[in-house]
Amino acid sequence: MLKKTVKVMLGVVFLAVLVGVLNAVLLVPDLKKEGYVVAYRGGGSLVDYETLQTTGCTASSLKQSGVNTVENTREAVAASVAAGVDVVHLNVHRTRDNQLVVFHDWTLDCATDGTGPLSESDFADLEQIDAGYGYTSDGGKTFPFRNKGFRISKLSDFYALYPEQIFWLNLKNDDELSFNVLSSHLSSMSSFSRKNTTVITSSAGVRWFDVNAPEVRVASVGSVKSCGIDYLIVGWAGIVPESCKNTLLLIPPSMTNYFWGFPEQLASRMQNHGTEVYLWSKHNAVNPDLVNLISDGVGIVTSDRDFIHSAQID
Repeated sequence: MLKKTVKVMLGVVFLAVLVGVLNAVLLVPDLKKEGYVVAYRGGGSLVDYETLQTTGCTASSLKQSGVNTVENTREAVAASVAAGVDVVHLNVHRTRDNQLVVFHDWTLDCATDGTGPLSESDFADLEQIDAGYGYTSDGGKTFPFRNKGFRISKLSDFYALYPEQIFWLNLKNDDELSFNVLSSHLSSMSSFSRKNTTVITSSAGVRWFDVNAPEVRVASVGSVKSCGIDYLIVGWAGIVPESCKNTLLLIPPSMTNYFWGFPEQLASRMQNHGTEVYLWSKHNAVNPDLVNLISDGVGIVTSDRDFIHSAQID
């Protein structure tokens, strides 16, 4: 009797697995669109991540390259847009006088000639700062972006310059006032800009926007991780978990082999549930061959301007 029960249970498990695999292989929706190329931090130099582990500062951890702009500046975004990028990713802070500015670090000391936390400065002070002052690729021997006119700009400037651009806004502040200020900023923009802006925030920020500004598309590091983990568990059966609906899925290049159906079948399933899939390359150089992922529905997040340009040519 026990053996018979075990056989029945094994048979049920086998059938469930078989149905899941067949569902994953056969019932794949059509791809809705190609992947987008995202200019990480608006564009900028490639980064030596081993050096970054020691310095803790992007500005002092650059790789030598032909790039002549500083991340999160007007000049970087202009170069990325000219290269044909689809989406611009920006880091956003709220200042002491409740302005939204584009900058990455919490403090001014490493990247600029200013000092102290950015959140304790008014914008009138920030706009006088040299935003390229601390950038170096040779351990501080030379500073090629110093005194070249790079400045910290308001977020509104980028929307004014590129009214038809898609933006990802990584809100660095994690407090209700900052959520409210950004929400008010978005509500004052055109319907196109509101529709084509994604806010990347904290888990608390996601909850705040869900309640107070549900029309804003939001994601967080936590939501991306939840989607990734849940999909690793059930994706083999062609199931898109609830955590992977209407969000972003960012996959590090080293992890792609673990995501069933990558690239096209994964992308088509996610797109069918309102989610876009991206290779999360950040400030690393991208293998030119990966341009093929775009036609498979997978976007690429990078500051590699050569790749951005070649992707548009292809």
